[in-house]
Amino acid sequence: MPRIRFTAAYDGRPYLGWQSQPGGRTVQDVLERAFSALFGSPVRIHGSGRTDAGVHALGQVFHVDAPDTHRIPADKWPTALNTRLPHTVRVMHAEYAAPGFHARFSAAGKTYRYSISRARILSPFDAGLAWHRPLAWNVETLERAVRLFTGTHDFRAFAALRGNEPRPIPEDHFRRTITQAEVEQKGDHVFITFTGTGFLYKMVRLMAGAAHEAARGKITLDELARLINSPRPQDKSPFCAPPDGLTLMQVHYPAEPPENRPE
Repeated sequence: MPRIRFTAAYDGRPYLGWQSQPGGRTVQDVLERAFSALFGSPVRIHGSGRTDAGVHALGQVFHVDAPDTHRIPADKWPTALNTRLPHTVRVMHAEYAAPGFHARFSAAGKTYRYSISRARILSPFDAGLAWHRPLAWNVETLERAVRLFTGTHDFRAFAALRGNEPRPIPEDHFRRTITQAEVEQKGDHVFITFTGTGFLYKMVRLMAGAAHEAARGKITLDELARLINSPRPQDKSPFCAPPDGLTLMQVHYPAEPPENRPE
């Protein structure tokens, strides 16, 4: 059974997140129904990770082991699936992968972008796609705050618990590395981009929310730095930004050796 690696993009607004749930209103459920219609039997896909309800993606990666009866060229897969998908979910790319490839466990890192609109009136074309923050706040301070997150830290103050964590929680459970953190302004939009080796539950939204609180003058940069560098067990970021502005941009993988692809 050939293993195929797919890249998907989706508008998260109609869905209860990525991971399959009873009721079938998730991105994974929608994709699996498309595969099942194509293959004529139930299919399980494996994603690089979860996105929450309302969170978007331009570069979500997942893999499927296709039956031998469906050995078609890789560039034909997006069309075959997109005709069976709603317009809010698109398969953007497909390629045959090495047998050992796994969308989740082979990943080396991810890039997320958070979008904030400073417009006085939020455009209807930004509704659900950007966090509307028209009040006075300082972009330069936001940039300084965001850069504090770079490096390897204990991010316990910027993580929510799902309830399925191992007990007791290992000491290094909250330890993550942010390799890049940037702020870019384009007109009324401000974009915060984080690249890291891994992210905890709601971590990007909590980091974006805390950085914005600093930009508003509600917490100081020193207070934010202490939460990052010397968190106490009870510490929590003072604000969690909404899902509207969050997009999974890319999942990063180590370079793979050339592999024979079915023609």
